[in-house]
Amino acid sequence: MPHFRLMISYDGTDFHGYAKQPDLRTVQGELERALIQVGGTAETVVAGRTDAGVHARSQVVSATISRDVKASRLQNALERLLPDDIGIREVAEADPGFSPRFDAVARTYRYFVLQTRWQDPFRRHTHWQIEGPLDMGRMNEGASHLVGDHDFASFCRAHEGRSTVREIFTAEWNTDAPKVLRFEVSGASYCHQMVRSIVAVLVNVGSGKLDPDDVVTIRDAKDRRAARGVAPPQGLYLWNVSY
Repeated sequence: MPHFRLMISYDGTDFHGYAKQPDLRTVQGELERALIQVGGTAETVVAGRTDAGVHARSQVVSATISRDVKASRLQNALERLLPDDIGIREVAEADPGFSPRFDAVARTYRYFVLQTRWQDPFRRHTHWQIEGPLDMGRMNEGASHLVGDHDFASFCRAHEGRSTVREIFTAEWNTDAPKVLRFEVSGASYCHQMVRSIVAVLVNVGSGKLDPDDVVTIRDAKDRRAARGVAPPQGLYLWNVSY
């Protein structure tokens, strides 16, 4: 059966996450509904699931369908059938053994924080809006303690029996636009809510509620109660998946 590699983007605002759930609107549900209309049946695998409200710029999905359809025709059909909050960036034929999840060597996320005293209604679904100022130097000092192989249990929503050891390649804050800070993190894989938990801790470092060295203490505690809160979903984007 034909096997394809899809690169998609989506605005996660009105989705209950990527993964299919009964009676709820999800990215996977909308994508497979469109694929079935074109290909008869559809089996999909995704590079990384996203939670409700989280966006994706370059999500990678494999799709196996039962009908013999060319990649160009499939892309045109999906562009026509999918809702406006899902975009098809690329469709290509793939080897039968290609797995977006297991073949990926790195996943990069970006998180956007808008420092503002007044809420901007036009960015309420795209940024975490907080009253600054935040000290980016302190935040980067804290982020440096997360690079490498570590047990991130303090930053992960627990799932019994699953390892929380992960490797982070890079983690850095930069200025993206006036009053906007952008956190970019790249790693082999992540556990549930890990990036948003890291952002919440580093924002507390930037505001002075925590010291940069407190990140080491929180990391080494390996206890979810050691970290403080979770950043809201709307500022988070799955930015890129590398193979």
